[in-house]
Amino acid sequence: MVRAHERDASRRLARGPAGRRPWWVAHPVPRRAVPGLEWESSGTRAVVRVTGELDAQLETFLAGRPLAGCRELEIDLAGVPSIGSAGLAALLGVRRWTLQRGIAVRLRNVQPSVGRVVELAGLDQLFGGAEPPSAPVQDLALF
Repeated sequence: MVRAHERDASRRLARGPAGRRPWWVAHPVPRRAVPGLEWESSGTRAVVRVTGELDAQLETFLAGRPLAGCRELEIDLAGVPSIGSAGLAALLGVRRWTLQRGIAVRLRNVQPSVGRVVELAGLDQLFGGAEPPSAPVQDLALF
């Protein structure tokens, strides 16, 4: 049995106050940038421009590119407004992948918010101006 005061409350909750819009209309969800990767190669240097979110597709994108004779890979993060754990994992995967091939990797045009996260994670030293190793490095995989 529904009591009179319960019925009134349910009616009030079902409709908004007169002249007011629901909260989801007043506060729309921000749109995320469409992820994109662009490739540019010249001689011993290659540049990858990343826009939107940085994720695991970066590593698969690089695996499909010809890197014969490339000694330096630059990742341009000008179009990346923020980075999360998936982005950090992608950067570490790319670093591992390039170390195995004897290629130096650097980050450029890093947004302040992204640079701060990379610095807090302790990865800023890994993506500095270090020279490429003389021989390819192989990681030990533990199962």
